[in-house]
Amino acid sequence: IGGATDATVTVSNAVAITGDHDQLTAALVTDDTKVVASTATVTVNDDAGTAVTASELSTIGGKTSGQVTVSNAVAITGNPEEVTAALVTADTLVVASTAPVTITGNPSIAELNAIAAKTDGVVTATLAATSLTSLGDLTTAGTDAITITVSDDAGDALTASDLSTLGGKTAGTVTVSNAVVISGNHDQLTAALVTDETKVVAST
Repeated sequence: IGGATDATVTVSNAVAITGDHDQLTAALVTDDTKVVASTATVTVNDDAGTAVTASELSTIGGKTSGQVTVSNAVAITGNPEEVTAALVTADTLVVASTAPVTITGNPSIAELNAIAAKTDGVVTATLAATSLTSLGDLTTAGTDAITITVSDDAGDALTASDLSTLGGKTAGTVTVSNAVVISGNHDQLTAALVTDETKVVAST
């Protein structure tokens, strides 16, 4: 319908619109074919595993005040700002509670926490190197694939319990980049340096 006229096509009520992300982009975003459906509820029904960019989703999300729901575990990619717009920002977010998400670039810890809270899917990201104290604010799940570098200076005192707690927040690799001094009892040190689910790499 939108493509059949140069005039504005307005959907006056909160209808329920369903389609894959390409179909919904044509219906709600593309100038030559779009309609105005500012209160519609929208279901994005791409199959699980379909690659969808965060920008595509946030653009769809910004076209209606109704809820936009991604019904399957599509694979979402984007930089921190794009993924934040797609999953966190109130005016543009979609609900994608099972989607795996890959974040390019280095999100801040706050950005990563907010994004990870929006999905039970695996979140993949790399944090910029920072101190163990700063990394204490991380709230990702142990199933998320977060690559982490602990950059405290050589000689700094770190506890094994703090390191293993951090190691338990990711399925990715946690690397201690400098020759820090790690203290703890044998169980705490085992958790920090040996146990697969919680260990960090502290080779120096």
